[in-house]
Amino acid sequence: MPSGQEWMPVEPDLETILARHPRPLDDLASGCISAVIIRQAFKPNHCAALIKRFYQQGLLCDPRRPGIAKVPRVDIGTSLGKRRRDPEKFFRHAEQTHHLFASLFDGYDDPVKFIYETLSTLAPGKRIMVAHEPDARCPAIFRTYYEGVGHSPHFDSVSKRSKLFNYTVSRFEKQFAAVLCFQNGKDDGENGQAYLYHRQWTPDLQDELQNGTFRQYAAAHGIERIRVELEPGDFYLFCSETIHEVPPFCGDTPRIVLPIICAMSPDNEKIFAWS
Repeated sequence: MPSGQEWMPVEPDLETILARHPRPLDDLASGCISAVIIRQAFKPNHCAALIKRFYQQGLLCDPRRPGIAKVPRVDIGTSLGKRRRDPEKFFRHAEQTHHLFASLFDGYDDPVKFIYETLSTLAPGKRIMVAHEPDARCPAIFRTYYEGVGHSPHFDSVSKRSKLFNYTVSRFEKQFAAVLCFQNGKDDGENGQAYLYHRQWTPDLQDELQNGTFRQYAAAHGIERIRVELEPGDFYLFCSETIHEVPPFCGDTPRIVLPIICAMSPDNEKIFAWS
């Protein structure tokens, strides 16, 4: 795979990205490129207004308010990772998310629709659709990270990591994460933003990831790590089987993102998306 500057994210707009990489998801899956970033793809003032609405509707808690205990993470929507063990409850909660999202964005651009439309443009010849079983679907999720919360180096895959073979999405070969930044936490130079390692998961890395020693392993083996710096309204897409991390940040301004997970196979015209 390419190294150094060649592995930097491809940006800043759809026209430039598609001119350089006509099939960017294929190039992400193969590891030829690290990420796709569309700067100011979604209106930053809509991000701020929707966050205000989330607080007004009690969907988020304000850690600055007196008496609020330390909060780990708050999700607006249905998380497969959190609710995967009980499919019936997962799908029932997903139906509630559909009802919530039907009016949550009224008066503003719909960020979920925006991500699906952007993925369609980035995946010529494919059809993006909400991942579904015979009886239910799950559209998207807002994730809010509070002080001290983040992700250590890891990869995401419903088949290779979570082994959720009872869900249809496990049948696809490669998995991706599409992330729309709504609000940043405090950036102190090391924390507050995401990092991608120039290495996709293979079984021999599992012990390093489980033991929390992957950073040392990466340094010892010269595995490049790049920082993905985002501002509100920025959209980025990467192969979630690439080892990635978001170090915990400090401060009382939570990090709010809208991630949508999707998966595809070369021989299938469909791309399933979920949260």
